Amino acid sequence: MPVPWFLLSLALGRSPVVLSLERLVGPQDATHCSPGLSCRLWDSDILCLPGDIVPAPGPVLAPTHLQTELVLRCQKETDCDLCLRVAVHLAVHASLQAQVVLSFQAYPTARCVLLEVQVPAALVQFGQSVGSVVYDCFEAALGSEVRIWSYTQPRYEKELNHTQQLPALPWLNVSADGDNVHLVLNVSEEQHFGLSLYWNQVQGPPKPRWHKNLTGPQIITLNHTDLVPCLCIQVWPLEPDSVRTNICPFREDPRAHQNLWQAARLQLLTLQSWLLDAPCSLPAEAALCWRAPGGDPCQPLVPPLSWENVTVDKVLEFPLLKGHPNLCVQQVNSSEKLQLQECLWADSLGPLKDDVLLLETRGPQDNRSLCALEPSGCTSLPSKASTRAARLGEYLLQDLQSGQCLQLWDDDLGALWACPMDKYIHKRWALVWLACLLFAAALSLILLLKKDHAKGWLRLLKQDVRSGGEWEQALGGGPPPGSQACASSPLPSPSVFSGSGRQGPRGSAPLLSR
Repeated sequence: MPVPWFLLSLALGRSPVVLSLERLVGPQDATHCSPGLSCRLWDSDILCLPGDIVPAPGPVLAPTHLQTELVLRCQKETDCDLCLRVAVHLAVHASLQAQVVLSFQAYPTARCVLLEVQVPAALVQFGQSVGSVVYDCFEAALGSEVRIWSYTQPRYEKELNHTQQLPALPWLNVSADGDNVHLVLNVSEEQHFGLSLYWNQVQGPPKPRWHKNLTGPQIITLNHTDLVPCLCIQVWPLEPDSVRTNICPFREDPRAHQNLWQAARLQLLTLQSWLLDAPCSLPAEAALCWRAPGGDPCQPLVPPLSWENVTVDKVLEFPLLKGHPNLCVQQVNSSEKLQLQECLWADSLGPLKDDVLLLETRGPQDNRSLCALEPSGCTSLPSKASTRAARLGEYLLQDLQSGQCLQLWDDDLGALWACPMDKYIHKRWALVWLACLLFAAALSLILLLKKDHAKGWLRLLKQDVRSGGEWEQALGGGPPPGSQACASSPLPSPSVFSGSGRQGPRGSAPLLSR
């Protein structure tokens, strides 16, 4: 669509060099090639299907280098579109004729064109450049990011690719201030603009997030938690046939990538299928892990299971026979750092169980081995180790043979079994309670014996008191010798000693004479 000339002037600057971009008149695409080569552009676009690399039947003409140049395609003197000219340099790697595909992508446009190129035998120099073919041109909006691929059809070699950021409109600026991000539209008060925020999807249409018609100037404030790598901004003047500018400024923002993982959620669809829900695509791998109660880390079940590539909003299948609340899903990023872990079956099957996971490994000639997954590793069964699974190894093997364990996964190379441990825990607690009861009984017996001894002592004391009273009556009412009656009798009067004693000091009792 035509772009008003004042917008192009603002975007491209006042430099004579910039404003002297070559102008193409007319709406038709075209192609031309370097001297000696012959080339032709197919009349219509083709499907963008590169296909797999196939071996070349002989010498082939293949793209070796991509080069782009900004030009203007003008309908009128002042109504021009920004256009991207693409030059493809060619070399003979092994046919003298080739079909070269140019694939162009710039949201919301994607195109593929086909160029037929032929080189005379006189120009053929194996491995050397034989010239180039130029295509005019792919239209693109100001501020957009364009991606171009080039390959032959059939595809004999890896495709060439080129990414280019086109000039943005100067009245749109993105700035950060602490936890906030500001979108600044620095335009005059008379200008009316549309502003849209959306999540740009690699597969499927974009997901709109926010849209509003504005009158400049404006400052739109976003919280940093709203930032994700695929959050893009689309701005356009509210005018007929206006060009929309799209920028995605948060692709490399570390906060945006952190927010993306925090917003990602795993959803269990059926007992064996699930998907990853996230705003943007995530380069991630997922695997099942086993989480035992008690706060121990979830242990990845790799091997025997394997890591699987994850695509956002794509249904994935678990290779499971049954679900279990202790089974969880771990996701790691491209640097193998754990980013997400969820126990998907906990909601439907209840909380974590105190089960032990047995890993069965099958070898040739029906040889098999069993080990119990524990925080310290996988303990072979039977084993003389001091771990819980080793102490109960014989019982676990009996449970497995008697069908008391739940089979979670089965494969030619092995199987996974979940064996309950509740009954063994109940036995252990029963012994503890029995020991406590025996201790309480012994303690009660000791206290009872001590109580009987105290009663005997009190009985003897009462007998002593009773026998003392009988002795007093036998002596005429006087207290028995050594009894407390002596202590309670009154002291003799001082006059008893006054007959033959000397007088002491005045006011004092008389002293006894020798």
